[in-house]
Formats: sequence, structure tokens, C-alpha cells
Amino acid sequence: MIASSPVFRAHKEKCVAISDGDILSYYLPSLYASNHRSFLSRGRALTAGPYLSLAEAPLGSRNAWISPLKDAQLEKRYLYSFLGGSTCMLRKRLFRYYRSLSIPDALVECTDHYKHWSNESSPERSAQQRHYIETMKASKFVLCPRGASASSIRMFEAMELGCAPVVLADRWIPVDGVDWSFCIFVKEARYRELDAIVRSHASEWQGRGEAARKTFDTHFGPAAFGDTMERQLRDLLGRRDDGRERLIRAVYPLYRASVQLKGELRMAARNTVLAGFRMLGAKFPYDLNK
Repeated sequence: MIASSPVFRAHKEKCVAISDGDILSYYLPSLYASNHRSFLSRGRALTAGPYLSLAEAPLGSRNAWISPLKDAQLEKRYLYSFLGGSTCMLRKRLFRYYRSLSIPDALVECTDHYKHWSNESSPERSAQQRHYIETMKASKFVLCPRGASASSIRMFEAMELGCAPVVLADRWIPVDGVDWSFCIFVKEARYRELDAIVRSHASEWQGRGEAARKTFDTHFGPAAFGDTMERQLRDLLGRRDDGRERLIRAVYPLYRASVQLKGELRMAARNTVLAGFRMLGAKFPYDLNK
């Protein structure tokens, strides 16, 4: 579709892709919230904040309870917490591991029973969204494992709420021009060590949380987000290499075909494994995102 667009054909040197979704094409130089390390992102893609997820409805999908609760003074009952769907293997492993533990000051809970991104409006959904924000506000640290893509909106929500993010997202590329030292970055393979890692930083929660809130307001809040995006767009256009772009457009059909084949093989393998468990009458050991 892009390649056949008259606008693209007339102004290739000015075109970039901007998205805060989970499905990324990298056909154009890109500004993606879920930007990750790959040969197509190197030198031609930057990471954006999740602009639609931070915008109020109806333009965006921001949790409506953030604004009324972000300055609320709630008791910090949890050293750390995580409420989320089992949208990737890391989260499935995380939920399974924490089900075997009993940690009074930590909460890790699978929320596959409700759809956070649904447009449905109901008292139950609103109550769940409020529970999500209140739990985060009651936490000193917030676990932010990658989701369906390399990033998670949860990290930015935690920042706005003044909580210290603990990030598990090996391929995610942090937004450039931002000091991320308030975060604790943990390799995905070390998810079993999370409790010990967070406790080793327990005394730092307040300073990290205050720095997170300041960073959010400076770079991603309503008054600053436009300036951040403008700077990044100018940077993208400035680093554009026409020769590289022509080469990528030439080989792109092969790349897309390989991505599609990989997705189909992965789904076939998933369905085969689940069918095997059903035939054996056994329960699949991980949570399945519905």
C-alpha cells in the first residue's frame, strides 16, 4: 500500500512511519513505541513514547483512572507488583513461577480475565482498571516485562504515577535523549531472580520513583510530548540514507514473506502442542492469553 501511494512516490525522502502498535513493518524510517533491535531498525528507527496509549479517550486509550489517582497518597503495601496478561512466553513463565511462591509484600497477578484494550465500557472494566492503577500506586517498584511486542505501556504508566520501573525487555530500545538510570533493567532470563534483585534496591524506591515522574513530565507528558516527537522526527530525517532505503525496499518482499512464514510456523507449533495436551487430558502448564 505504501509503495503504491502517490504521496510516497512523490516525497520518499520525507516519509516516515509512526506507530505505537505491536505490529511493526520497518518499510520506512520509523518512529515506533515498540522499536526493537533488528537489522531493519539499526540506524533508521527510533523509539517513541506510546502516544495513543497516553492520550485521553476518545483520541487515545489511556486508563481513565490515572489522572484522578496519580497524586493520591496511598499506602505502599507492596515492594513490587505486576498485573497483566499472559501475552508472551516471558510473562507465562513469570506467572507460573510466582504461583509457586508466597511473598507477602509482592503481587504478581494474571489478568487474562478482562480485556484492557477493549472499547467496551462497563462497570466491571472500569473497576478492573481502577484496581490496576491503585495497585501500581500502592507499589514501590513496578515490574514491566515485555508484552506482545518488545515494550510495555506499563513502564510509562508507572513513570507517570511516580513508581520505579523494573524493566524486562531485552530487545526494546530505550527512547533516545532520556536518562533511564531510574529504571532497573533485568535480563529476561533472570526472571527467577527478580525478588532478590528488587530487594537489593529496596532503599532506592523513592528516589527512583521521583526521577521517573520527573522524566515522564519532561519528555512524555502533554506539555512535552510534541517537542520530543518533533526532535526525533528531525533526527530520523537527518540520518536518512537514500541508498540504504532503496536496498531495503528492493529486498523487503523477501523479508515480509519470511516474517509471515515464521508466524504461521509458530502458530502451527502452538496448536500442535495444545492439541497434544488435550489428547493426553493434561493441563497446559502456562497461562494462555484469551
